[in-house]
Amino acid sequence: TLYGIAINVARPLQMQFGALPVLVRSLGLATILTAPLGLPQVLRGNWSVVPLLSLIALGALGTGIAYVLSATAAGRLGATRASATIFLSSPIAMLLGVVVLHERLGLISLVGAAVCIGGAVMIRKAQEHAIPSPRGPA
Repeated sequence: TLYGIAINVARPLQMQFGALPVLVRSLGLATILTAPLGLPQVLRGNWSVVPLLSLIALGALGTGIAYVLSATAAGRLGATRASATIFLSSPIAMLLGVVVLHERLGLISLVGAAVCIGGAVMIRKAQEHAIPSPRGPA
């Protein structure tokens, strides 16, 4: 629900200010609002360099790039089409689990992946057949 709200709020802001300024401000505000909740655990933790660098790389390269691409896509494609990409993250994660970690998938996982991919396809097809808005493309 929150991703759906966020992408609809991000689109007009991204179109006006650009993806990076919107994301820097929104993630900065999120950090300020949530940091007090995790600060006690952070202070009690045993930190070492390699896990810390891994955490920074995951956040900056993985999540950071994904947020920038998502906000940019929302501005260019519209919130509905851009949100369809989130449906593909679970099947991709499952595929990587099988290929990289040699995990086994259960039937329910395969059905879930098919539902996710089907949802993305349905959104794509619905947008292709949508009646154009008088204000221009969504």
